[in-house]
Formats: sequence, structure tokens, C-alpha cells
Amino acid sequence: MAGEAQLIDTFPTFLEYWDGTKKGWLGYITRYPELFEKITWDYERYKINWKEYLEIVIKKVEIEKLKAAHNALMSSLKEVLHRAHAMFDINEDYIIVIYVGLENGAGWVTEFKGKPAILFGLEAIANLDWAEKVKGLIAHEFGHLVHWLIRGENIEEIEDEQIMWLYTEGFAQRIEDILTGRPWHLEEEGWFEWCERNEEMIKQEFLRRIENGEPLNPFFGSWYQLFGKQFLGYYLGYKFIVWLERQYELTEIARLEKNMIKEKIMEFLT
Repeated sequence: MAGEAQLIDTFPTFLEYWDGTKKGWLGYITRYPELFEKITWDYERYKINWKEYLEIVIKKVEIEKLKAAHNALMSSLKEVLHRAHAMFDINEDYIIVIYVGLENGAGWVTEFKGKPAILFGLEAIANLDWAEKVKGLIAHEFGHLVHWLIRGENIEEIEDEQIMWLYTEGFAQRIEDILTGRPWHLEEEGWFEWCERNEEMIKQEFLRRIENGEPLNPFFGSWYQLFGKQFLGYYLGYKFIVWLERQYELTEIARLEKNMIKEKIMEFLT
């Protein structure tokens, strides 16, 4: 039996409560206790005070941009999910949540209400100006979901080690590339070509950080830059998965054991 998606769209509730204040956002989000807990946990796991970021995020909210992001999501979800279900044998139900958070991510695959779920953060989509690129974002996050379902393991749990981000984000980026093609949702003009020209430099910096125990966030987070560019880890992860495809099918790559993945990453980087 094919798995089905349950959509939880909290945006109408946000509009009911929103008055441009912290109180308005808190009134909205406390209607969804599990979602609120997940948003705050996402900050606490990095030892960051979410209340400080509430001040910052609230000031950046533009209702019209949120509405544009919401409309783009609602008009694109069915098409992309249809493509994804046609390509992959999805036998488990999952949840899609549309919400206004604290820039926890434009997309986030996690467990929600006891099921695998994709969370779409409208404020992050709006602030990144990704409303017109949202098909690629949906495909990328579905890549994470597919990975979770094929692997039979919560993807967040294998991401506890930062080196594994190259594998998980690379897999999702490969699925986006297959489902919706290029340019990817995170690209700016000339970005991919710059990455191709500087691939060895990107590899060397990734390897250097692994060997020195330095954080890998700058390769992935939307708040970071390396060599004047964002999102270099997604390019490198994509190239890693394509490299693995010389030896394995995608479903086999999705199921590789952690130790093997780390060995392959080091082989790829050197």
C-alpha cells in the first residue's frame, strides 16, 4: 500500500495571531506544542538562546513575502510529490508541516507526531528569496525523506557527526537534481561553475576541517560563507554521491553503513 502525506498547514493560524509582536508569534506557536518544542530544541542543542533570536526574526517578518512563499509551496507540492512517488516506492505515511518559525531552516526533515515529516519554514523561505525556487527545495527535502524511508533510520540521528552531513545533504541534493534539475534552489548565478572550477580547493578545506576537528557548519548553513560563497557543502556532497554511483545504485548508497560512509568520504576527499 502506497504511503500518503498528511498536510498540516499552520499559516492560517499564524495570520490570525500575527500583530507584529513577540506575543503574537508566541500565541500562534503555542497552539502547536510539539512544533514549538522542536523549534526551541533546535536552538538549545547548539546552546543558543532562542528568545534572543525571536527578537531578530520578528523584525524581519514581511507578511506579503510569507504569503508569496506559502502560495508557492501550496501550488508546487502536489506536482513535486507526484514525481517523487512515481520514482520511489514510498510505503510509509509521512507528514508535511508548513509553519512560521525562527529560521530553523527553509526545510527540515525530522520526526513529528511519531512519523517522518518535512517541515517548511515560511520565514526562512521568504528571507532567502526562495519562493520562486521552491520546487527544488521541496525535491531536496523529499530526498531526505526518501533517504530516511529507504534506510529505515532517522536521518537526524546519523547527522550527530558532522562529517555525515556530506553524505545526507549530498543524497538529498542528488535527488533534487534528478527530480527538478538545475539550477538548484540554493544556486545563485555562476555558483555551480565556480564550484566546478574550485572543487579541489573546496575538498581540501573540508578535509582540513575534518582533520583539525573544526566545525563544518560554514559549508552548509545559510548564515555562513566560505571563500565568499554559500552552500559549498551541498555541491561537494552532490559530487560525493555521484562519485559513489560509479560503484553503487542509489538505494544501496542510501543503506551504506556509517563506517563505510566515513571511509568513502575520506577516499573521495583525498
